Amino acid sequence: MSENQLNRSMRDLQSPEFTPELRLAVACACWPLGDEGRQEIRLKAAAELDWDRFLAWVARHGVAPLVYQNLRESAPSSMPGAVLGQLHDWTMTSARRALVQIGEAARITRLLGNAGIRSMMLKGPVLSLLAYGDATLRASRDIDLLVDPGQVHEAERLIGEAGYRRFDPNFELTPRQRQIFQRVRCQFAYFSEKTSVVQELHWRLSSNPTLLPLDEQALWSRPDHVHLQGIDFITLPDEELFLYLCVHAAVHVWFRLKWLADIAALLRRMPPGALDSVERRADSLGVARPFHQALLLAHSLLGAPVPAQILTTAALDKAALGSAKAALRALSWKRSPSEPAETRWFNAWVGLQAYRLRPELAYRWAEWQDQLCSPEDWARMPLPEWLFFLYAPLRPFSWAVRKLKKVLIRSLPRAAKP
Repeated sequence: MSENQLNRSMRDLQSPEFTPELRLAVACACWPLGDEGRQEIRLKAAAELDWDRFLAWVARHGVAPLVYQNLRESAPSSMPGAVLGQLHDWTMTSARRALVQIGEAARITRLLGNAGIRSMMLKGPVLSLLAYGDATLRASRDIDLLVDPGQVHEAERLIGEAGYRRFDPNFELTPRQRQIFQRVRCQFAYFSEKTSVVQELHWRLSSNPTLLPLDEQALWSRPDHVHLQGIDFITLPDEELFLYLCVHAAVHVWFRLKWLADIAALLRRMPPGALDSVERRADSLGVARPFHQALLLAHSLLGAPVPAQILTTAALDKAALGSAKAALRALSWKRSPSEPAETRWFNAWVGLQAYRLRPELAYRWAEWQDQLCSPEDWARMPLPEWLFFLYAPLRPFSWAVRKLKKVLIRSLPRAAKP
């Protein structure tokens, strides 16, 4: 690829049709800021903006702590005091939540460890420390713990005894349903009324087992140790953690800016030559497309440093380039800061994008099976065990009924809605 072609590909990604408010939020998602980044924030903050809409974009993308810190440092006089105050309140709430999450993660990992169940912390405050050097600078909705697949049942029992209630799935699973659920999904989700903490229990890093085919035993043999608030946690090794973050965000088409901010911050903290090792690991695992997509987006939107040779390889990956353009659309879905998943057809569109992440037929077959199976239907349309096979052919009908119901509800006058 010539330099002109590379520059043209990058320009296509650097000039998305973002609103001025979203452009400012993106500029404020860089970490750490340099002089050029501060100047960019000052220029964008001086424009005529709808500040309520700006706050809505920040909330939608989960980047309030980063935005607050960067705006306070770069352009505190360019914005209404109420806006800075709201960002401060969100940041303090996020910091308190992170501290509670650290305490709860320590309690649950200790509880599991005492029962002989090893666990690994994914994302959350651990990732915040690794990416930003501050455990409270990354907004996190939940705690993610990875355990061995064979120990999920016992881990779930202990989490329940610790005061957590499972809400996803929110119904009791039969032995057969549990077996199938663990085959087509990768996590359970729980909530503690006492601490208001959401906890996810993972037994795999992706629902589709062929997407990120890691050697689980190798992961446990060389985890990364992170010391946080006087507590020692273990997480994924550096290369696998970076690729997991790429894959996780790619599955969701990067519709949250905070996922991209994580990648950009990690790239800035990487020692020379480290990304070459990650690239080789991505090739060996068959996840070059999500990896390239992450690099293209982080470099073009957030100015993350990527060696020229690796960036050229990424730009030559037409599938990754196409997926990166889809991600820009997801980041600014319908040019509205409303939650994309609550809009019509977004989830179906995301499901279609998943087929672009790997080219192999085995992956696409597994993805089709994954999307065809809907555990929610098990509760919505209870069938006896001997008719369980009917859920697959009934899936399109169930999907159509749900979509039609949502369309009808949206068409009702507001006062008439249930």
